[in-house]
Amino acid sequence: MKRILLSALAVAALAVTPTMAEDVAITAKKLPEAAQKFLKSNFAQCTVVSAMHDRDISDNDYTVLLDNGTKIEFDASGKWESVKNQAGKIPAGIVPVKIAGYIMEHYPSAKVEKIERKRYGYEVELTNDLDLKFGSDGRFIGIDD
Repeated sequence: MKRILLSALAVAALAVTPTMAEDVAITAKKLPEAAQKFLKSNFAQCTVVSAMHDRDISDNDYTVLLDNGTKIEFDASGKWESVKNQAGKIPAGIVPVKIAGYIMEHYPSAKVEKIERKRYGYEVELTNDLDLKFGSDGRFIGIDD
């Protein structure tokens, strides 16, 4: 009897878990104010194609897709976590000056395809398929394998 009860509880828990995670389509006006300001100052010429609010137990974030192919992920407060554009069309103002300078000096023909905030600083993917790591102060740490 205990085995049947435990099995039933396990099945019920699995059935309930997916309903806790929820991706909801929203309008750009429903994004946090910081995210709206970021879009306006860095992507004023672009249109939001889709915006999703991802709410689950461990995370609460937003994903925005722009008409130029840029994908931006924001945290719950609207601070950008990653910006990606495979054509390398990431506005210069998003990449910290010290990181941009390093890339220009060492990889002048490459463009930034993706920049992502990490606990240690930043990870930058270039159009030449290199992934570079930088500290939060913009100091080059190394190439990510």
